[in-house]
Amino acid sequence: MKAALFAAVWVVVAMPAQAQVAGKPLLHPMFQDHAVLQRDRPVPIWGWAAPKTIVTLTFLGHDYKVTADYAGEWTLNLAAAPAGGPHELTVKSPTQSVTVHDVLVGDVYLCSGQSNMQFAVRQVRNADTEIMHATDDRVRLLAFERKSSPQPLDLPMSPVAWKAAAPATVTDYSAVCYFFGRDLAKKHNVPIGLIHSSWGGSPIQDWTAASGLHALGTYQEGLATLHAYAKDPAATATKVTAATDSWADTNDTGTRAQWQAVSLDDAGWGEVSLPRVWEEQGRADLVDLDGVVWLRKHVPLTAEQAAKPAVLNLGTVDERDATWVNGKRIGATVDYRTERSYGLPQGRLRPGDNVIAIRVVDEVGGGGPRSSADKMTLTLGDEKLSLAGAWRYQVSGDFKKGLPKPPVVPWPGGKGYSTLFNAMIAPVGPYGLSGVLWFQGEQNTHEPDAYAALLPQLIKDWRGQFRHDLPFLIVQLAGYGALTDQPGESGLAAIRDVQRRTAQAVPHTGLAVAIDLGNPRDIHSPEKQEVARRLGLEAQRLVYGDAAGPRSPSPLSAVRQGDTVRVTFDRPLISYSGPLPVGFELCAATCGWALARLHGDSVVLDSVPGATKVRHAWAGSPVVNLYGKDGLPAGTFELDITKDSQN
Repeated sequence: MKAALFAAVWVVVAMPAQAQVAGKPLLHPMFQDHAVLQRDRPVPIWGWAAPKTIVTLTFLGHDYKVTADYAGEWTLNLAAAPAGGPHELTVKSPTQSVTVHDVLVGDVYLCSGQSNMQFAVRQVRNADTEIMHATDDRVRLLAFERKSSPQPLDLPMSPVAWKAAAPATVTDYSAVCYFFGRDLAKKHNVPIGLIHSSWGGSPIQDWTAASGLHALGTYQEGLATLHAYAKDPAATATKVTAATDSWADTNDTGTRAQWQAVSLDDAGWGEVSLPRVWEEQGRADLVDLDGVVWLRKHVPLTAEQAAKPAVLNLGTVDERDATWVNGKRIGATVDYRTERSYGLPQGRLRPGDNVIAIRVVDEVGGGGPRSSADKMTLTLGDEKLSLAGAWRYQVSGDFKKGLPKPPVVPWPGGKGYSTLFNAMIAPVGPYGLSGVLWFQGEQNTHEPDAYAALLPQLIKDWRGQFRHDLPFLIVQLAGYGALTDQPGESGLAAIRDVQRRTAQAVPHTGLAVAIDLGNPRDIHSPEKQEVARRLGLEAQRLVYGDAAGPRSPSPLSAVRQGDTVRVTFDRPLISYSGPLPVGFELCAATCGWALARLHGDSVVLDSVPGATKVRHAWAGSPVVNLYGKDGLPAGTFELDITKDSQN
């Protein structure tokens, strides 16, 4: 641990000597004590020195020389090296010398996504035992803090440090990432480097490079706003706030009906308890709402209180608000990360009843005020009145029911465009990797068609950055949501099918099916050891060449044969808990359950007139009993039905 702390401090103390290159270090901070370098191929290494000066590097008995360019950046490729270590790496310029100790050579993986990748070792089943046995110091961990940037960065926004796996270092580390690396180190007897960079609740758009979003042709407006924000944040936020108001004037029922008015009778409105996102309020009309909700609270004041200087604090509001007091607007904010603090002009409050009205616009995820209760206050001079507790609410728009989307706010990290790529992927540079683990998609369940374009684009972008046709290992999302007894549409199922089709269509891409590892009541299943094991099986196939190893059954075709439809898979099948596989649907005008029977590597369904598609496990939490004979489940899929050419 002392060595790890030294490495982190080294970045800070080295930087003042680099004034000639704008504070950038001689050696990029990805290269520091306890690092793991990729084995068996040339590895890029880079940093900064005074422009046009010569930099020398020594590693494994080889000496390298390179001249910094006119901007002061230098880069070179280390010769391919076998697994092993520890080694030392030394870099010198005319004014500096840096030696990095305890460097291993092995396999390096980048782990990214949203909260299921962020899910920590301390949260899994048997966490205490897993942590106690985390003693393989060949497994090295590096984690990026959750940061965002409107433009790509070449250095991390916070210090990063390589740390050997130990009980003290794995506790808060990504469980999937750690278990994956731990198992590979045991199996292949090589050092494993793990880079963790994820953000709970983040959409794929925020992990995709701006160039990649631009190439898709559908994100131009947001990208232009992001570019403007990078130049002038305040002016851009003001412009987007005004555009949101204009949008609400046209599209929001509450705005048009002036629900901020003091005279409005809100006695018939529903009630929620704040601060808490509205999806968790137990209200049927809020449980799955992305849209606009108005909140109102009546606050009685004495004449003495009303005369005092006043500030209204709401904490953070997800995602954007406009707020009125006694019918007069006092402020608006479009960045969900910003704590709302609105000063009230003298005379805005009055003796007796005072009405606070908030228009909240939420496009995805939890909506409404969500800070701690002590952040929701009305400050009157030295007195603080709590605003936590009961508020009245009314839904005034639902994006799932045709409400047009407001102008995009592309800069807040975790809900923006490219900002996480810029701050948490771009600074990794072209660091040598064996592959990428990707566990994300829950935040995009409302737009599977967009995801079908975004996921291949992200893979392309990242492979371009790392200058290698990296194996890309995708977790097909685990089950989550209420059990259903009727077929229906499912955003989770649609995203899973996009993940399956991407893995099938994009070379060197693998799919770890996790459909049976979920929990209907918790989107964060603790079964991360098994998710990691299944990712490891895909790594065996794509990274280590074990083409005949275990895989989940993958559907190849759905063919009409007389009065049946035969779905053929790429391997022999079994069904658990009975002879008949469940969860199959045939879709004509609507989808309905289909009786299914096993025939070796096929499932035969009794057809229905006009059926054009077959689905399997098409629900948030489907019951799945169809597996391959090596114990891995068949995941969610939808296939078009074709006609048997022999009939």
